[in-house]
Amino acid sequence: MNPEGPQPSKPTRSHAALGWAVHFFTMSGLVWASLAMLALFHGSLKMMWLWLAVALIVDGVDGTLARRVRIKEAVPWFDGSVTDIIIDYLTWTFIPVAFMYLHLPLGPRPLAGVLAVVALVSSLFCYANEGEKSADNYFVGFPAAWNVAAVMMWVLQSSATVNVLVTVVLAVLTLVPTHYPHPLRVVKRRSLLICLVLAWLAGTIWMVTVYPAQPLGALALMAACGGWFLVIGVLRTLQGRPDDVARATEG
Repeated sequence: MNPEGPQPSKPTRSHAALGWAVHFFTMSGLVWASLAMLALFHGSLKMMWLWLAVALIVDGVDGTLARRVRIKEAVPWFDGSVTDIIIDYLTWTFIPVAFMYLHLPLGPRPLAGVLAVVALVSSLFCYANEGEKSADNYFVGFPAAWNVAAVMMWVLQSSATVNVLVTVVLAVLTLVPTHYPHPLRVVKRRSLLICLVLAWLAGTIWMVTVYPAQPLGALALMAACGGWFLVIGVLRTLQGRPDDVARATEG
């Protein structure tokens, strides 16, 4: 009798290969992050945003693939969540904030530097927060989506005053228990959320491609989809915790 209990079965070669394929797919985010950073260094801002869009698409589907192949069973010794966090911090936070400091009006340089540090540090309270997601897979607190904030401020060509206010408010919201839906993990309205994200992404890519022009169709698409996405988050915030919602429903 084994005093340590039954040992987990060793994954088959095909299962391990599938697991590594998903890990390498996730790691490709480092390639897109590097290309985005190089584009930023060279002032190729449209290419930077397009590489970050590729990274966003990879990040959007790799978790689903990992769960489908039971990746922790396929490669039990390799923690893909660490890889995911590193890449997310680069593509969702660090590179977009560097872009904000270099290319967005954020007031005098000392203020712009302070705001960049505030954005970078506040994001750690998202990535290192064990309560980052609610039981029903909503992000709790602003999910450090500085890529979304930065590209919106850029294509809308907002003023320094607006940019400063948005940066401060979003940094504070990282610590406030407001809810933001994860479009692939939230069960309720999942189809709607996926459609909203894809349509918003299409509108944003359109705006980036034709920048500094601001086509009315692209603006309407971004505003409508982004607005609906935020409304869903606000409604969920007003509902309270999942157990509170369940009790209210039962009552």
